[in-house]
Amino acid sequence: MNEIRTLSVADRSPVMKSLRLLAHIAASDEAPALAELSRAMSLPKPTTYRLARALEVAGYIAKDPLTLRYQIGLSFEDIALKGLRNSAAHGNRRLIMSGLAERLDVRVNLVVLKSGNLSFVQWVDSTAPLRVNIGGDVPMPVHCSASGKLLLAFGPPELRDTVMRRAPFHKYTKNTITTAARFSRHLDEIAKQGYSCDDQELIPGVNCIAVPIRSETGQTVAGLAVMAPVATLPLERLKQHLPDIKAAAALIAAEFARRPSAARTKKDGSSPAPPKPKKAPAAIAKKRAQK
Repeated sequence: MNEIRTLSVADRSPVMKSLRLLAHIAASDEAPALAELSRAMSLPKPTTYRLARALEVAGYIAKDPLTLRYQIGLSFEDIALKGLRNSAAHGNRRLIMSGLAERLDVRVNLVVLKSGNLSFVQWVDSTAPLRVNIGGDVPMPVHCSASGKLLLAFGPPELRDTVMRRAPFHKYTKNTITTAARFSRHLDEIAKQGYSCDDQELIPGVNCIAVPIRSETGQTVAGLAVMAPVATLPLERLKQHLPDIKAAAALIAAEFARRPSAARTKKDGSSPAPPKPKKAPAAIAKKRAQK
């Protein structure tokens, strides 16, 4: 009873109300209006407005001046990206990505879209003599990178429309798609096949494949991509490893899906045993080969 009462008081605090409001906006498929937030939070409109206004001033949410609907702000995007990089799941993700990089002799990237641009969350470099070497702070264009195209194909239509308005796109190589019409058809193909390719569209001599990392609700929240020199791993050979790449993405998605509530204490006050770590695709493949 004491625990329930404590949680109830905490839930009624202004901090928890603000966090609930922020979480609701972040999880909404469409930007909510004040009345919708008020109903969802079960709070009076004046209270909801004060909380939203405080978050807006801090830059955590932004209100569209025309529709008066709320969406996530730039400050929160920065926090979310840093949180992903420094989260408790960082080590497990790196284990999964390192296993994939070692097995395929490729560079592995975990990426998200931030303000319409591609951002690295985490990456593991290849140990092969001939490898792709890109800094984590290097801006990656969305129209000619496998990850960028993937996240656009599975992302909200509003973001796709925004990017299309930038056309004609910059031509990095002879394979770069530059027109909006062709790029739109290409994104439709990616959405149908479930993965994206960069066939030397950004860097000559480098190809890439990206697959989606989905949330529990099926939304694509990030992309897992592998990059390799064409000289050592041509695109058609790289495609043969799609099952391994998708398996790694599924393991990372499972890490994202973990909740702190899963670690609740037992009735006797003791903590439950931690879940056994899942094996990376490389380890799974080695075990199968031994049988």
